[in-house]
Amino acid sequence: MQLAACWGCANSALAHFPALGYTLSFATHPYYCIRETRMKNSQSRYGIVTKLFHWTIFLIFLNQFVVAIAMLNTPAGYTQGALYNWHKSIGLIALGVAMLRYTWRKTTPLPDWAPNLSAREKKTIHWVEKILYICMFLMPISGFIFVMTGGYGVNFFGQWQMPNVLGENATVALIAQWTHRITAWLIVFTLFTHWGLGIRHQFVHRDRYLQRMLPFTHQG
Repeated sequence: MQLAACWGCANSALAHFPALGYTLSFATHPYYCIRETRMKNSQSRYGIVTKLFHWTIFLIFLNQFVVAIAMLNTPAGYTQGALYNWHKSIGLIALGVAMLRYTWRKTTPLPDWAPNLSAREKKTIHWVEKILYICMFLMPISGFIFVMTGGYGVNFFGQWQMPNVLGENATVALIAQWTHRITAWLIVFTLFTHWGLGIRHQFVHRDRYLQRMLPFTHQG
């Protein structure tokens, strides 16, 4: 075991238990001077792996949305081509991360519900999770089908031209394209619902709700 002083509080210390899978981090808020972060979820908190998947998927969604807007507003040429290639390559990475996250979700129990959630809020969170999990798969799959059946192909990070195993089909490409677009806006709407609930609890109810999923924090 290793002990170290915490910046936020002179009377606290940080403990490190490598053999037990504990890690520690500094905090800027005195409530969070001492805490443990587990790899797996516990009954009262999310573990490192769940948080990592959560924020990785969010950053991928953010990247894809920003790049999509940029490539649609960039004149045809090398830059636009590079943006499209990046977007398609990251999309395949997103599919792989989604598969890993879904496997982790199904094999790792979630913490108990936050104590201040109403029955209606729990139902909303339940459906938000379902929709986002569907979108995690539908978004990259529809994009892949579109670029393949549309004859655009995928040059994975400019290093590997993937074979077109689907063949070109204008009708399928059109369906996949619209599925991709609708799913993108469904993600945006669902995320705003998700954020709205979290922000309301954090800043209106002041129950430190967001600490359950924010990195390097623990709701004690």
